[in-house]
Amino acid sequence: MTESTLMGVDIGTSSTKTVVIGLDGALLGMAAREYPVETPRQGWAEQNPETWVSAALDTLRRALAAASISAHQVQAIGLSGQMHGTVCLDAHGRVLRPAIIWADQRSAAQVAEIAAQIGRERLAAWTANPLATGFMLATWLWLREHEPDVVAATAHLLLPKDYVRYRFTGEIGTEPSDASSTLLFDTAHRCWSAPLLDGLGLDGGVLPPVAASAAVAGGLLPEIAAATGLRPGTPVIYGGSDQAMQAVGHGVVAPGVVSSTIGTGGQLFAPIARPAYDPQARLHCFCHVLPAMWHLESAMLAAGLALQWLRDKVMPDLSYQDLADAAATVAPGAEGLFFQPYLAGERTPHMDPHARGSFVGLTLRHGREHMARAVMEGVVFGMRQGLELMLDLGVTPERIIASGGAIQHPLWRQLQADMFNRPLYQTRTVEASAVGAALLAGVGTGLYVDVADAVAQAVHYAAEVVTPDPENVACYAALADTFAALYPALRPTCHALWL
Repeated sequence: MTESTLMGVDIGTSSTKTVVIGLDGALLGMAAREYPVETPRQGWAEQNPETWVSAALDTLRRALAAASISAHQVQAIGLSGQMHGTVCLDAHGRVLRPAIIWADQRSAAQVAEIAAQIGRERLAAWTANPLATGFMLATWLWLREHEPDVVAATAHLLLPKDYVRYRFTGEIGTEPSDASSTLLFDTAHRCWSAPLLDGLGLDGGVLPPVAASAAVAGGLLPEIAAATGLRPGTPVIYGGSDQAMQAVGHGVVAPGVVSSTIGTGGQLFAPIARPAYDPQARLHCFCHVLPAMWHLESAMLAAGLALQWLRDKVMPDLSYQDLADAAATVAPGAEGLFFQPYLAGERTPHMDPHARGSFVGLTLRHGREHMARAVMEGVVFGMRQGLELMLDLGVTPERIIASGGAIQHPLWRQLQADMFNRPLYQTRTVEASAVGAALLAGVGTGLYVDVADAVAQAVHYAAEVVTPDPENVACYAALADTFAALYPALRPTCHALWL
């Protein structure tokens, strides 16, 4: 029987997933629970924080049962969570309103005001980041303007996973990887940005104390233990952002390794040894969960979500497998059909909440298979733009690790190898963000020497390596400039549609 085990909980946008692993990384138990994103108005995205807590309790209980182990074998619990979102608590720790999450677009005016008032250069100096809608800073300013009663009653601002941890342990706090995603944080020095708070007249007293990502935040409260079958006092670590945690789960913890994730959104994640900033503010620079490591992040809002839209709204009689299989019958370039995957606005490289999706180049010849191929290619074209920005900042990827639900189909994998023009690797890790959270819990409780030791013991690579096809590489290189020219050409029209 396995003696020591670890649990990781990932508070995602569409579901919470919990895993139980052995110290060698073996997956012993897993459970998931889905929930919706509420959209009370166009461009809004909210969730009830109690939904996350309920899902976490449920999946902890079911994952423990699936692992067929005793509660005493669970040495620690780690938390991972969706980034940027805002939970408002009063002085008694009660939720004041639904959480405004990362996909929310309502704060576009506040983003523009900050750009005008502070300027890109000063914002970069204070935070090492561009600001986007859905980030806590923009959301907080929107609330100050539109819901002043909520702001007046707020005693604590928390990120999603930090709220769940508060409910688990009773301790208020955060850590650098998630805090740096708020745009209220001095990413280089790993503390809240006093100049930014002062410049905008914001009360820093509502922001939580910041601890190391692997530090133990507290023990599991008796009522939480009773609801999950775990033992009271089980250590719970601070954890990290879902992107930093998936990076740990895939072993992306040092420069030279880059992760490419195609899930609901699309992200490229590149560890760097010191903070770096794109002068045109098209990339993010956040803290890694390692104490002296940062990462560049390219973020697309609708990656797998774009294919989901095509299935749900246009081709509901087809499965994802059917769509990708059909797309694989079409030659690279989809016979001149392009798709811009800006169905929810876009971040990298455009940082434009008013960007819109489009098919360009439709003819009578194009059918379902061409549309499916164009959607998939459009997503990876967008990610290629993010990789090019990273290369310009000195990132030298020796290995790209593919992750996310999209890698289940070989076409998604081949598209990345071809457009990135680099071999694509995979790990054997299942549910990487939750696994990364579990591994960090092991670091925080001394079961591993450090994160590198945890990765060496628990992260294992798959045998398959997808190599670029030289003909496809040449084709996509020739088409990349055409794809890049579409957004500038259509931007005025997209913006006019929002008026």
